[in-house]
Amino acid sequence: MNYFFLKKDLKSKKHFIAAMTIETTILDFQLSNTFEQYESHMNAEEQQSMFKEMGVKTFYIGKSLDDPQRATVIFQGPENVLYDIFMNPETKPIVEASGHIYAGTKITRWIS
Repeated sequence: MNYFFLKKDLKSKKHFIAAMTIETTILDFQLSNTFEQYESHMNAEEQQSMFKEMGVKTFYIGKSLDDPQRATVIFQGPENVLYDIFMNPETKPIVEASGHIYAGTKITRWIS
């Protein structure tokens, strides 16, 4: 899904319509803590504020029926934003602070 928005060219001072491709990113991973602790961390005001600043929404946080130490999260936001943050080695400590085990995370990405 492309979102269209009105943008102003600062040089010409003309307005034009720009499109933004939306990416849905699905992360499937193991947890180092309980699912409830992870979910609480993800839903905390500070975390949600950070996602909002990036233009990212969390649509689903769930735990596996077969393995309570495994979780899936579905995010939606501008293309590459979440993926680039997750793939940046400097953000690894931030990701792991939630209980998300970085190694072995399966990432699938979808655009519309």
